[in-house]
Amino acid sequence: MEILRAEEKDVKEILPLIQREFSYAKMTAEKALHRIHKKNFRLFKAVENKKIIGFLELEKLDYNTARINGLSVNAEQRKKGFGKQLIEFAIGYLKKKNIRRILLLVKQSNTEAKKLYAEAGFQFNGLLENKIENETIEELELDLHPEEEETPSYIG
Repeated sequence: MEILRAEEKDVKEILPLIQREFSYAKMTAEKALHRIHKKNFRLFKAVENKKIIGFLELEKLDYNTARINGLSVNAEQRKKGFGKQLIEFAIGYLKKKNIRRILLLVKQSNTEAKKLYAEAGFQFNGLLENKIENETIEELELDLHPEEEETPSYIG
């Protein structure tokens, strides 16, 4: 599998994946195109045998925090390690961008995704107050520099 930055011409293939997995986001072609060009978003395509089989969307929230907004692989391509490759790509990409912390949201009932994220080192950070599609949502976090201690903001 190859992971490449999505281009305008890819939106037609990626959009159905986004809409199927994240219908609550009400993603349109116009919104997807806008995100391709926004500085704080990165949309990637997962390609196997010249066919888009998945996508990954990253968003930079502040100078040291990013969020994985979406990650999905076509149903017929699952259980082949492609999701793991997308997560590893996201972590590596964000490390190179000097991101220190990665967040993501996942439905509490989505045990397969939660297992994948836990294997990558993500840890439970809390529950969202609002539900999405009547489902409880967990926020997960990955600290990319856990060995570094935070500098105290006071002298004691």
